[in-house]
Amino acid sequence: MTAKLYYSISEVSKIADEEQHILRYWEKEFALLKPRKNRAGNRIYSAKDIKVVKAIKKLLRQDKLSLKGAKERLAPLLEANATDNAFDSDMLDSGALDSNIFKAESERNKAAPDGIREAGSESSLLNKSYIEDIISLLKQISAKLKQ
Repeated sequence: MTAKLYYSISEVSKIADEEQHILRYWEKEFALLKPRKNRAGNRIYSAKDIKVVKAIKKLLRQDKLSLKGAKERLAPLLEANATDNAFDSDMLDSGALDSNIFKAESERNKAAPDGIREAGSESSLLNKSYIEDIISLLKQISAKLKQ
């Protein structure tokens, strides 16, 4: 990708290998994807917007997540964007999307009816891993916000 300030929707469509109507739909569904519009009313995508499009595509096409699942994985980035107007698009590349803490707890990890997990089950081992990942990610976000 050549270094341009802004890209048209047709250029982004080719870069992401997605139809333009899909990009417009994602714009409605994902609050993180908000390309600006020029005076003529045409969408102009920044490099950050292209990273977001690629992240959404990865979550939906490669990871096979639902829209809801993809939104949940992108939620921490949206929150970081809301707290600090200077969105750090490097967070998209940092592996945060692939971190275990964003993986939805599937059927195998459901809590018992009383809300207590079975001792020694796989889910109790995953909980420890989730906590460690959460702590690590919070440290990364904190460091990025301090910069």
